[in-house]
Parts: sequence; C-alpha cells; structure tokens
Amino acid sequence: MDTLIFGLLLAVALVVILVRTRWIVLTMFFVSFVAVGLLFAHHVTSVLDLSF
Repeated sequence: MDTLIFGLLLAVALVVILVRTRWIVLTMFFVSFVAVGLLFAHHVTSVLDLSF
C-alpha cells in the first residue's frame, strides 16, 4: 500500500510539472492527501506489542 501511495505522489509531481490544467493537479493532490491520511489513521490506531 505504501508503494502505491508513493507512486501516486510521484504521479502528482509529474502532473504538476507537465500539465497546465489546475483542476487535474488539485484533484490528484486531494486524492493522494486522502490516501495518506487513511494510511496514517490505519497505522496510528494499531497497537505495538513491545516489552523491554
């Protein structure tokens, strides 16, 4: 899942450079922002079983 999100962020960076249409860039950025937020919410709620 992490690799897909990094690929999406790379695609957003390429679209920022290559495409002049602002709504495409904003839509892709919003989709990647939501994906990163969902991944963070998944990882922040998991319990770490650590014993030192």
